[in-house]
Amino acid sequence: MKFTFKNLGIFEKETTLELGDLTIICGQNNTGKTYASYAIFGFLDTWNRNIDFDIPEQKIKELYSNGVIELNLDDFAEIAGQSLSKLSIQYSSFLHKVFSTSEDFFQSTQFVAHSSVEKYVDTVIGSTITTVEGKEVLKFEKQKDFNVLQISLLVEANKDKKTLPSTQMITDFIDFNVGRSLFSFPNPFVISSERTGVSLFHRELDISKNVIVERLQNSDKQLQVADYFEMIEEATSRYAKPVKEGIDFVRDIIDIHSKKKSELIKENPEFLRLIQNIVGGEYQVKNDQIIFAFRKGRRKEKIPLYMASSTVKSMLELYFYITSIAKKGDILMIDEPELNLHPANQRKLARLFAHLVKAGIKVFITTHSDYLIKELNNLIMLSNDFEYKEEVLKNLKDYSPEDNLSPSHIKAYIADKKTLIPAPITEYGIEVESFDDEIDAINHAFNEITLALGI
Repeated sequence: MKFTFKNLGIFEKETTLELGDLTIICGQNNTGKTYASYAIFGFLDTWNRNIDFDIPEQKIKELYSNGVIELNLDDFAEIAGQSLSKLSIQYSSFLHKVFSTSEDFFQSTQFVAHSSVEKYVDTVIGSTITTVEGKEVLKFEKQKDFNVLQISLLVEANKDKKTLPSTQMITDFIDFNVGRSLFSFPNPFVISSERTGVSLFHRELDISKNVIVERLQNSDKQLQVADYFEMIEEATSRYAKPVKEGIDFVRDIIDIHSKKKSELIKENPEFLRLIQNIVGGEYQVKNDQIIFAFRKGRRKEKIPLYMASSTVKSMLELYFYITSIAKKGDILMIDEPELNLHPANQRKLARLFAHLVKAGIKVFITTHSDYLIKELNNLIMLSNDFEYKEEVLKNLKDYSPEDNLSPSHIKAYIADKKTLIPAPITEYGIEVESFDDEIDAINHAFNEITLALGI
């Protein structure tokens, strides 16, 4: 899948980014890395609510009358490109909402998504819509080796009008299921660089409740419905969408995420050990608060999250993503994953990313970390077959035979000159000249100073 954008923040030139199983954007500060990652996240998070395949009105009427309809995927495959282009234009027009800024800021932005149509005949898809009470009202089915979609209305149009889905609901349901039959858009989970603050102040940042309660308490007049919508809009639009997603996720850790086990952990329980090894302990929920449990010598210690290290706060979202909701087909997007991490933990994080890729989860990062890139390069080199490889692995006690990553899984870019420049990737790793130049510069300065001091 590719994205092309122009006039997106600092990216004045037409810029193309192709997603890999691991996608990396490097570059100096203020070169547009976050613009690219936020814009791509916004698209992946909203496409399913906005794609339109022009479902014939007659088909909806037929569903109400007969209770079931069939649609041929071949017909939609022919117009898939048009629907994706229309979706891209629509998304470009509300990019300002993703970034929570004025509409003028992105008025000249062009954002286009490119995706080939999947081999949909082989796929099996099923989904339902249920009411709040848990009653199924609409069902979608596609069987393997068939190109026909079957949509069934599970309530009688003439007898059960209270639970009868609206025309718009049915149309949106069909559009979404046709879209996921034709395209393989990954399900995004984003972790912003503001995550440490979110972890520490998530309760204080519960603005949507606080603002509404305060306005109600201070109001001396009877509020209308429109007033409530205005309050909600004011309360929920203060942060860029990725930051707000982080706030919502952390808010739900105590009541929801701490009680779940992800498909990833069920299928690959070793990921719990990998993430705990980076964090240095485990998160627990006790007495309606998040605490961090760890070993101090032979003693077990537990402290509230607000008293824990910046590393513990920074890793909170990643920990609960992996343990609670991660699944094959996701794309994990992290802005500057190296934040607050010692170089040793940055190296462990690189190995964790490689394992996630092998488990079927795409990873997208923006980074300034030479440690992280160099460790990924080690994993790339370990993907080669070479003499004495087993002996090398025995000598490198931190590595297992599974610690490797093929360069074919990686797409890397350098944010520079108001565009993204593909970084060369070989069997020996990723070439990031900006990092190498700074390392050479600091080594040169060290040599000059030590020589002058006579060391």
